[in-house]
Amino acid sequence: MITTGLLASFCSFSVKFIDDIPKEPCIFVANHKSILDPIALIDALDRRVFFLASKDLYKIPILNLILNTLETIPIKKNSADVSALKKAIKMLDDGRSIALFPEGGISLSKGVKKIYKGAMYLSYKSGFPIVPVGISGTDVVLPMGEYLPHSGKISVTVGKSIYPDLSLKKAELLENMKNAVVNALNELTNFHSK
Repeated sequence: MITTGLLASFCSFSVKFIDDIPKEPCIFVANHKSILDPIALIDALDRRVFFLASKDLYKIPILNLILNTLETIPIKKNSADVSALKKAIKMLDDGRSIALFPEGGISLSKGVKKIYKGAMYLSYKSGFPIVPVGISGTDVVLPMGEYLPHSGKISVTVGKSIYPDLSLKKAELLENMKNAVVNALNELTNFHSK
């Protein structure tokens, strides 16, 4: 991929798979520390993914062009955007995989603390698994507020799939999956810190 060449020109890039990625459509969720994270996620996976992206990002002219070219799904921040979620469910049902950053934007905190339940809802409604992905080093290579990359190492760890337990009531299922995703993302990102 072109993006792999771009990353390789200023940093090392490695990918580790804890388990095989299911062949079926998946909902990939990753921690978010840098604007490089979508590129790292795309380069780590063996399939095309369609991102959910904040509607605010579409206000930036060049980013608007890129997001539309990539067929991303615009989603309203800080709300249950039913229209966007329906589009994502349709894509999953059509055999496409979805990717999103459940923290809702770039987080400067250490570890993943709070996430939105959109990914869990997509899994609940579609029955498809969530695949957690830990991304490390992007915040060093391209820190928040900077636009020129530094040399460094980006590591991506793709974790074990988390399937929805459809025998549970909706609220319990969403909460259990949310806790599992937070724990998985923190474990996957700490994996590279050791």
